[in-house]
Amino acid sequence: MTSRPDPPRWRFRAMAPSEPNQNPIQGEFFSADLPERFIRESVQNSLDARAGGEPVTVRFTISGPEGAVPSGRAGQYLTGLQRHFEAVMRAESASLERGSERRGELEGRRALLRGALPFLVVEDFGTTGLQGDIEANDIQAKGNDFWGFFRSIGISPKGEDAGGSWGLGKWVFPDASKLNAFLGVTRRAGERRFLLMGQTMLKLHQLAGRKYPPVGFFAAGSIEDDKDWLPMPVESVGLRSTRAPSPEDIEACFVHEAMTDFGLRPTGEPGTSVVIPHPKDELTDPENLSRAAIRQYFHPIIAGDLVVEVVTPDEPMRRIDAETIVAEALRTGDDAEEDPEQRAEALIRVIELARWGRQQEDGFVEADARRKQPAIATDHIESLRARLSEGERLAFRVRSRVRGKPNDFKVFLEEDDHLSGGHDYYVRGHLHIPQMDYLTRHHARALVVVDNKSDLGHLLRDAEGPAHEKWRADAPRLKEKGWPNAAERVREVQNAAARILDALAEKPADVRRDALSDLFPADTGGRRGPGPGRQRPPGVRPDKPPLRIDRVPGGFRLRPGGNGDPSARTFSVRMAYDVARGTTNTAFSRFDAGLRAGCPDFSLRNGQLDLEAADCETDLRSDNEFRLRVLAPNFSLGVTGFDERDLVVRVLPLEREAATIRDVEERAP
Repeated sequence: MTSRPDPPRWRFRAMAPSEPNQNPIQGEFFSADLPERFIRESVQNSLDARAGGEPVTVRFTISGPEGAVPSGRAGQYLTGLQRHFEAVMRAESASLERGSERRGELEGRRALLRGALPFLVVEDFGTTGLQGDIEANDIQAKGNDFWGFFRSIGISPKGEDAGGSWGLGKWVFPDASKLNAFLGVTRRAGERRFLLMGQTMLKLHQLAGRKYPPVGFFAAGSIEDDKDWLPMPVESVGLRSTRAPSPEDIEACFVHEAMTDFGLRPTGEPGTSVVIPHPKDELTDPENLSRAAIRQYFHPIIAGDLVVEVVTPDEPMRRIDAETIVAEALRTGDDAEEDPEQRAEALIRVIELARWGRQQEDGFVEADARRKQPAIATDHIESLRARLSEGERLAFRVRSRVRGKPNDFKVFLEEDDHLSGGHDYYVRGHLHIPQMDYLTRHHARALVVVDNKSDLGHLLRDAEGPAHEKWRADAPRLKEKGWPNAAERVREVQNAAARILDALAEKPADVRRDALSDLFPADTGGRRGPGPGRQRPPGVRPDKPPLRIDRVPGGFRLRPGGNGDPSARTFSVRMAYDVARGTTNTAFSRFDAGLRAGCPDFSLRNGQLDLEAADCETDLRSDNEFRLRVLAPNFSLGVTGFDERDLVVRVLPLEREAATIRDVEERAP
């Protein structure tokens, strides 16, 4: 009698004595709430696997208690996982006080191993499925999506045009489950078979005197020893049909039963399905999923590249496409949303701006991102300013250079006086980069779009962390990949919309004669220009300041001012970009607001600005302030690296400031 192979099950490899102890840390890279990051990473994988010119459809199906797999059938999907999961829960509970909330939560999770199995399914259609050799497990496997999904952590097989690049995003799947596990089923384009495999991400644990790593796999049965074991997918014999496979074909039978239990791929077309057993509570609310899809992927949705469907037993299917996205944005409540840019009304406005932008073909105005070039040609400014102030939208094609080659990106703008501060949105390819805020000085809305397949798009992808939430000028990958002048390129894109709006802003009639010189009253005489000014008393000559400030390309230079030897004196130097309307204090307040939001206009701390000191010392105090100690009479200090915008520079002698403080203290009762 021929023995049958073992049925599919969960399996962990016992660790060798020499292996280091290590728990997963992937969660440290993802700060967004669970629905946001779950939608972000799962949809990104699907868009990267797009099969052709047709839109990708991603369907999220919430089973609810009504559609849960019955307890009599649920056990086969947990075989081999229970004892490892319970070992982890017991170990964590043992370190907690009796009656603690966390301990009660862990006990509740152990109870999930018994009873019915509710689930959340993510399926994509119009994709290639997980391509690649299923037996490959080399250190690197370029283009092997199956290997990247199941056999690598922190290594990506994707090409440079893809949205993802870190190989960490799939961590959201085990993180989405109360069991820290998921199952994946894929049918690859050009094949008839379905492949099923699973992965769990627990913690380092011990069981029956042996130590096990955090990662385990749901795979085909195998009798190989741990040292030789390579988890292999469970395979079906072909497409699903009304005829069930024979009982002897255990693997095919299992795959077909799983697809029936979880309602997977009823039409059998290529693509990938991910099953989240016992999803966390926030992922069982269809509004959370719909809202996150609109926020993260409004741009490919309105472009017709993506359709998102949310299915739940409690209501008709939600379909979010180019025609329905505005109605769905209004349907999802956002009363608790603190960020005004992410509220439904704001999203609808940027969706309308993006739609308008996609219709532009010949209406682009040429602009330049490089800080040593004017943002807009001078002869265009007056007409553009008038168009913007009259409520007209503007489209710009902004020039940049990467590795000596011309690159460009697009900026779409509109004024909105109802905004308390600027709303700016950044898109690379299909991916919205959410944690960017560089438009605080203007009552305007901006959409910045970068082609993912351009050199600039590749550079910006390397400026993102694993969560793809922000472009960082100091990202280590930029240096590792050898991008020249990378920090400058990143800042050019970040500040492009603000530079254009600064160029278009009407200057007030009462302009400071030298926006670089908020220093000492070098001239206390009558004010030049319109408006009354203070008159200097007859016969009184103005004091010369101890320091002088000169404009230089990209910044300013401090040197002796002619009023005595400044040696051994210390000064506070503080800087901000000038504002079109307001006082010097307004300029510094605007800088501080950007700093609090995590996106200062510039920073002394990240290498953006260059300080060239001769016979003086500097001590950085904040992103826009440093202390200057003069060591010799003919000292010089150059500060460069600013955008081509007006600066306000405030220089205060610290000994004068200290004397004022002492006087106040002495007069205090």
